[in-house]
Amino acid sequence: MKKKYVIGIFGKTGSGKSTVSKILSEKYGFYHIDVDKIGHIVLEKLKDKILANFGKGILTDGKIDRKKLGEIVFKNRNELYKLNSIVHPEIKKLTYQEIKNTDKKYVVIDAALLFEIGLDEYCDFLIMVESNENLIYQRNNKNRNWDFNKTADILKSQEYLDILKGKADFIIYNNENETKLLKQIEFLVHIIF
Repeated sequence: MKKKYVIGIFGKTGSGKSTVSKILSEKYGFYHIDVDKIGHIVLEKLKDKILANFGKGILTDGKIDRKKLGEIVFKNRNELYKLNSIVHPEIKKLTYQEIKNTDKKYVVIDAALLFEIGLDEYCDFLIMVESNENLIYQRNNKNRNWDFNKTADILKSQEYLDILKGKADFIIYNNENETKLLKQIEFLVHIIF
C-alpha cells in the first residue's frame, strides 16, 4: 500500500474544524472523513444496544433522536462514558476502513473526539482549531440554533482539550476572517507537504 498522509483535526465545538477540513478537501484535494457522519451511521447500526442502555425515550419516529440522547449524555459524564464505550470501537473501525479504502494520498479526519476514539493513532499530524468562546457561542447559536446553556454544557465536557493542546503539531486560530484562515491553512499545507 502506498503511503498516505493523515491529518487529524480536533478542537472544541464551533471552533471551525469542519470549515478547515472542508478547505483542505476542496482546495487541496484531501479525502475528508467526517467522523460525525460515521457516528450517525453507527447510532443506527448499534441502535438495539443503545436502546437497551438509554431506553426508548430517545426515539423519534423510530430513529434515535441525537438531540434527546445528547440531553442525557452531556449532563452526566457516566452516561456519556457509557455511550462512548458502545459507539467508539465501531466508529474507529469504520474510520480506519475509509482511510484504507481511499485512493487519495492525503486524508483529513474531522473529529471532535479524535483522542477518545483513538483516531490520533492513525494520524501523521495533529491540527487543533481554536476560537475564542464568544465566537463559539455566536457560531453555535447561528449555525446550530443552540442556546447558551447547550453550548456551555458541551464546552464543559470538552475542557480536557485545553490539556491536549500540547499534542497538536499545529494550531489554527479561527478568530477572524476567512482570508486569515485560508492563509494559515496554506502555510500549514506548504510546511507539511
